[in-house]
Amino acid sequence: MGPMEDLSPVARGVELPVACTLGVNDGPARLQRWQHLHQVAAPTVQLTDGELEVRYQPGSEIMDQLQALVADERECCTFVSWAVTEEGGQPVLRITAPPESPQDIEPIAALLAALD
Repeated sequence: MGPMEDLSPVARGVELPVACTLGVNDGPARLQRWQHLHQVAAPTVQLTDGELEVRYQPGSEIMDQLQALVADERECCTFVSWAVTEEGGQPVLRITAPPESPQDIEPIAALLAALD
């Protein structure tokens, strides 16, 4: 089974943001890592004007996986800012678009929503 076959049908059709510098061969593996995290951590996602907040279930391995993914995303998706914090033991990811282009967050929001 290839990497894309492991993804949900919706996730297979999701396009990476245009400004993302992730290599074409790396995309499926990265999506697979996000999908695994979302399956085990059951996040809640909230999109407001220019900011995406994703709250994950508590767990040290969840935080470790999230931090590793975000470190990778910071290298390829530099057009938004990525921040990982912990609030009440719960890992929280905040992705923020530049004030002049809040719509830049929308492809990432669609991608993460497709993983549910």
